[in-house]
Amino acid sequence: MKKRLLIAKSAAILLLIMMTGVLELYGQDGKQREIDELCQSVFKEWNLPGMAIVVIKGGEPYFIKGYGKSSYQEGGEDITPDTQFVIASTSKAMTAALLAKVMDSSKIKWGDTVVNILPDFKLYDPWVTSNFLVRDIMVHKTGFRAYATDDLPHFGYTRDEIYHLLRHIQPTHSFRTTYAYNNALYTVSAKIIEKETGLSWDDAIVKMLFEPLNMSSSTTGKSSFKSSPRLAKGHRHFKDGDSIKFTPRVDVENGYKWLSAVAPAGFVISTARDMGNWLKMNLAGGKFNGEAFISPENHRYLFVPQTISGWDSTTINNYAQGWTVEQSNRGRLIRHTGLAYGYTALVAMVPEMDLGFAILTNAGNTTNPHLAIGREIIEIFGESEDKDWRKHYLDLFMKQPPRAETQAKDSIAPKSMHLYTGSYFKEDFGDAVVTIKDGELWFTLKDVNSRMKHKNGDIFTISAGGAGSIEVEFYPGDNIPVEALTIKIGDPIGKFFKRLNLR
Repeated sequence: MKKRLLIAKSAAILLLIMMTGVLELYGQDGKQREIDELCQSVFKEWNLPGMAIVVIKGGEPYFIKGYGKSSYQEGGEDITPDTQFVIASTSKAMTAALLAKVMDSSKIKWGDTVVNILPDFKLYDPWVTSNFLVRDIMVHKTGFRAYATDDLPHFGYTRDEIYHLLRHIQPTHSFRTTYAYNNALYTVSAKIIEKETGLSWDDAIVKMLFEPLNMSSSTTGKSSFKSSPRLAKGHRHFKDGDSIKFTPRVDVENGYKWLSAVAPAGFVISTARDMGNWLKMNLAGGKFNGEAFISPENHRYLFVPQTISGWDSTTINNYAQGWTVEQSNRGRLIRHTGLAYGYTALVAMVPEMDLGFAILTNAGNTTNPHLAIGREIIEIFGESEDKDWRKHYLDLFMKQPPRAETQAKDSIAPKSMHLYTGSYFKEDFGDAVVTIKDGELWFTLKDVNSRMKHKNGDIFTISAGGAGSIEVEFYPGDNIPVEALTIKIGDPIGKFFKRLNLR
């Protein structure tokens, strides 16, 4: 077992191991074998296509390994610590850290008002716009309903366009009162980063975060999602009766379009090896290889609880700047999960144990297997046995009932089709056009061109690639049968008004 220390000092032997095997353990000790057996068991139980894991303990890589294949189609390769994955929403913590790093070399502070930095920033409520602080951007209490604007990329709206559409999103909750997860607001942080650095978010995160942290295989989807040969292929991962199956995702274009529109919240691509360096920096309080990377003050603020996101009799969860801070009688667990277009991830730290781990998979749908492994790892190092986490998370997934398709009864007939036709305009959104084609209503808005299915009364549904079914509702006017419409994408966005042909 002592050979591990000797081998770790030999760069030549380390390189040989990297080239000849997926497992990089320098002589396994008992805990390493236990982690390996745990990962193999969970990997098999969940029928995952591919997975990579890194565990950092005491500031150094303790365990790093790949399992499965990048794809089971032609050209698929063994997963290694250098296989790339989309890390989805665990990207949020990186955008937050990048903003903290920018603060270190600028005059911007967490308590500054956003509109004073970005004069074109605007939300629906003028008072909220005037009082919205930098520390409010990323903590999910703006007042929006959960996942507001997430359907807009499917229509073809870009990241910059959605930034300007935020002013039209009518809040469901009062400002700073209610936790509601949101992706679009992270673009506001990216805008600040871009203004202060003169770089795009994609370039800034590579130059200022990945390069100094020696994360040489990390990038953003803009440059590598479609082209990198090391990127594992995403898979759908689903329950089928009493078994779990996976199939390759083929909707790459939909995935690229959506992820690009929310990139600062979810489109980093990385590897288990690189994530080890990311964990090392955070576990060291903002230092990397003994040198300051983010100031202690700004790094510490990344983990200050801001928004209560959940609780029970033993645990309270608070959202900080791109991280969930879970506090219980077992201590503090800082974590974030990610799930997007055939990829899932868990990145977590237990600072009091000087322990961190990242688990990346090319399977969509659930992070339950990641959480099972993560909580079991904590118990391995804590030498405790709180519960059977593998069984707990598997049972939760397998007990989920099939998703029922609900459709309201068509109790109110629609108006004559020609009354709905026309061009409906809304500032910043553009024109939504309703036409009749082959005896049916059709809806067009940017990239969406869909047949309209009647649901009830003046409500129809359309299909937007990647988003599924979305409702369109029409409204009568004082003097005309149909005056306006809206698309229902979470929080209300207001009405598109019909352009009238006045002669």
